[in-house]
Amino acid sequence: MKLSKKNPLKCQLQRQFSQVQLSDSQFETLEDLMNQGSANVETPAGRRLWGSLAVAAMFVVAVVTTFMLSQFSGTSLENMPQLIAEEVVSNHLNMKPLEVKAGSINKVRGYFTKLNFMPADSQLAVLDSLQLLGGRYCSLQGITAAQLRMKQGENIQTQYQTEYLPEVFGELPHLENGEEPLIVYAKGIKVKVWVEKDLLFALTDSPAVKESME
Repeated sequence: MKLSKKNPLKCQLQRQFSQVQLSDSQFETLEDLMNQGSANVETPAGRRLWGSLAVAAMFVVAVVTTFMLSQFSGTSLENMPQLIAEEVVSNHLNMKPLEVKAGSINKVRGYFTKLNFMPADSQLAVLDSLQLLGGRYCSLQGITAAQLRMKQGENIQTQYQTEYLPEVFGELPHLENGEEPLIVYAKGIKVKVWVEKDLLFALTDSPAVKESME
């Protein structure tokens, strides 16, 4: 069984359409046109009116969809590392209870049976000094992910792993190619973002403000 994935483009379009509002005068004009068409739907003029309304509606949808596609494929992908960092930090600062407590990646894997990938160890050197505490399900940009909680001294850090989808997350540095992780800041917290073993990784680099260990 797999958790369903949200379509990021669909979410973007839904947010944009939900923000579109008609003014009172625009709504009254549209309502008048609809009433006129309804009253005369059996007449040739009425059918022409409804046909015109349908064409106009299709044109508006096409224009908005084309605009959103261009925005999503361009600016949104360029800003994706920042969007990832903001989402990661939001979860990091408002931690929810662990769903599984485990000190090794092998034990954690046994819990995440609803993922379509297997959580993996990373070769990033900074992780060697972190102790794994457990994890829980979460998501990154609507894609189901694993959130792993780690500890170094008194500092709690969180690591996120999900399937790397270039069409969703854009181009990111690959650790296996000798590339360094991106460093992005959100709300004053440093986040490392990279790709490794065909997975997207994100790691916070600051202690959490609100901690729930239950």
